[in-house]
Amino acid sequence: MKRVWRYCLVWVGLIACFLLFGVVSQLLPGKPIERRVEQTLSGNDLADDFCFAVVCRPELYMDNFTDALILNQACNGGKDSLWVKVMLNPRRTDWQSECGSLRHVVEHDTVLPQVYYGRYWHGSTFVMRWLLQVEDYTWLRLAFYVLSSLLLLWVCVALWRRLGALVAASYLLSLLLVNVFIMQLSIQFLPVLLIALGATLWVLYRVKTPSQMLLALFVTGVLTTFFDLLTCPVLTWGMPMCVYLLMREEDAVGRQLVVAGGASMLWAVGYGVSWVTKWVLATLTTGENVLRDGFREFAVRAGEYQDVSRWDALIRNVDMVQWRWVFVVLAIMAVLALFGFRRKGLSRVFPCLLLTLPPLLWYMVAAEHSYLHFWFTYRNMAVVLFALFSSVACLVKVNK
Repeated sequence: MKRVWRYCLVWVGLIACFLLFGVVSQLLPGKPIERRVEQTLSGNDLADDFCFAVVCRPELYMDNFTDALILNQACNGGKDSLWVKVMLNPRRTDWQSECGSLRHVVEHDTVLPQVYYGRYWHGSTFVMRWLLQVEDYTWLRLAFYVLSSLLLLWVCVALWRRLGALVAASYLLSLLLVNVFIMQLSIQFLPVLLIALGATLWVLYRVKTPSQMLLALFVTGVLTTFFDLLTCPVLTWGMPMCVYLLMREEDAVGRQLVVAGGASMLWAVGYGVSWVTKWVLATLTTGENVLRDGFREFAVRAGEYQDVSRWDALIRNVDMVQWRWVFVVLAIMAVLALFGFRRKGLSRVFPCLLLTLPPLLWYMVAAEHSYLHFWFTYRNMAVVLFALFSSVACLVKVNK
């Protein structure tokens, strides 16, 4: 019961921090934000809702649509109360183009209808209200890319020192094969990447016992709900979870599975309960039935899309991975294992391979969402790739 109360206190504390952060963010002046957005649009950034990076391939879509939506919420100076803005995150849109709607908002040439988007916490919107006080979106994207690259480098170096070069390479390759650079350049995708990287570092430096891992994954699940707009949240669970299993080589397989199962359940609890909490709070305090809207949308997202089956949703996401390169990496590691086999690593193979299943199950459960938005939900596959690479890498005696 002490442990249960501890998790409850942590959860209440985090929710209170979310609400306080939202209130303070909405108190910031709106004029500087509008000026920064005008600077962004004058430079022809966010000209179209969807554009490609490098080449015209679906896995290289830049989600300007949602980034413009976030900026629209950040600079919306409507007449709603402070609390309504925190709970419902209003924006003005013509439902045709979010980039076009954003231009109308900052240029004040057309009065667009105001809509509410209360299902999510929209932590990214609150963060952008702070950052847009300083610089425009174009400059911030470059800063995001540099800072996230440095953070990724830090993670790889820490993994190299703690678990070896092949594990560090596995982590990096698993993200490169899902085009991590797109995530680094998007407000929509970046929070999930930062949480996954931060949680990995936390596991490497601060997690010493199973109870600490349970708490870490619970907090990670709650943070994911606050920032993510249902992009690829499984990353924040799978990447640190796999690193933890690789670190606990001395534990019996059964103990590893128990801890992994408990931590995964707590991540799911923190993720799901925090979402429902937002719906309940918004419904009770704003007069908008966000709870009904949330459950209705959940039923849609978890359903099937027209004549498309859940299996089709799974295959569509799995096919986005460049499997020929995955097989090349696995073949190289297998050859290395033949020349320097590490028997002690056998205890980690089965737990790592089990981590490949939850991301695939996610696609089956959230079939409609995964099928329609496959061009970004496929990045959950980074967990599958990291687990596959790690299960082979831990069998290689690198020094030999």
